[in-house]
Amino acid sequence: MGIDHGTNFAGWATMRNGKPIEFGLRDYSSITMPGVLDAIYQDTFRLIEQEEPEMIVLERPVHFKNANSVLALVGAYTSVSLAALHLDKPIVGIRPSELKIQTGKGNADKETVAMEMQMLFDLDYDEIAVPVLYKRNDPRGKYKIGDVRERLFDPSDAIALCWAYHQNFIKGVA
Repeated sequence: MGIDHGTNFAGWATMRNGKPIEFGLRDYSSITMPGVLDAIYQDTFRLIEQEEPEMIVLERPVHFKNANSVLALVGAYTSVSLAALHLDKPIVGIRPSELKIQTGKGNADKETVAMEMQMLFDLDYDEIAVPVLYKRNDPRGKYKIGDVRERLFDPSDAIALCWAYHQNFIKGVA
């Protein structure tokens, strides 16, 4: 099981024999710190119990914008790790460059990773790069209700974590 952890949103995916089985998005955006860390732990614990994966694959936190992002990302990583450890699931850390190299470039952006996962596994782009839509019309007329404001790439990143693990550790392709 790959988990793209975060304190606002988290993606998860399961893979068997190099093929995605299930994936999804968890929304923690309405929960503030430090309560969100408990919510992540509890939710991840239940998810791991439900899916019964052999192991958990996480992206190792290495890049931080500021002190708040350090606390948030390390806190989420720790919450997910504790849930896995309490269920006796081994944890494998994947560096962001290992994740992105599976798209052919070590510096691929999230959209490129999502498009690669879509093409590789014939997945619905809107399911793995979840659109967040505008809820009001822009007074300047630039966008209208229903236009895509941004995308949440957490599910595609979780699938890519599973794929990177499969390629690097199962097949030995790096």
